Amino acid sequence: MKKQATTILCVTILFCMLLATGCWDRPFYDSTVEGNRLSKEILGYLENDDAEGLKSMFCEITRESPTLDEEIQAALEFFEGKITDYEKITVLTSSEESVRDGQIVFYFIGPYVKDIETDAGKVYTIKTCTFLVHAKDEKKVGVSEILIADGNGDECVVGEFLDDYS
Repeated sequence: MKKQATTILCVTILFCMLLATGCWDRPFYDSTVEGNRLSKEILGYLENDDAEGLKSMFCEITRESPTLDEEIQAALEFFEGKITDYEKITVLTSSEESVRDGQIVFYFIGPYVKDIETDAGKVYTIKTCTFLVHAKDEKKVGVSEILIADGNGDECVVGEFLDDYS
């Protein structure tokens, strides 16, 4: 009797595990994880003056801008020194996701990093606008805008905010 109850319990647990793990076929995005990854990548490109690396992060629409190379160069000149410290990376609560028929069709995040200190004695805040998914227009997937502000309130903007799901 005890053996039969144990067998039924094991089969029930196995059945529940199979049901719980086999139903999710769409990608999972964690805005905090993605925001951290993007922000750290941007910080690395800025402190190492890597214009091509930074450019590769932008969406196709932004990369097609005739002024993007100049904007990136201005940002690399604006951001002085190597990073010594920064406050934790935060993803804005305005992060948005839209799902239709079980598929993500729109996913926007706006990560920012504040109190970025460099060995040049500068302090910066960096805000980013990024589409992780944009089913209507794949050319919008990627970073669309990076805003860098220093401690004096001066700003440098690279790209342009793509503000809607259209």
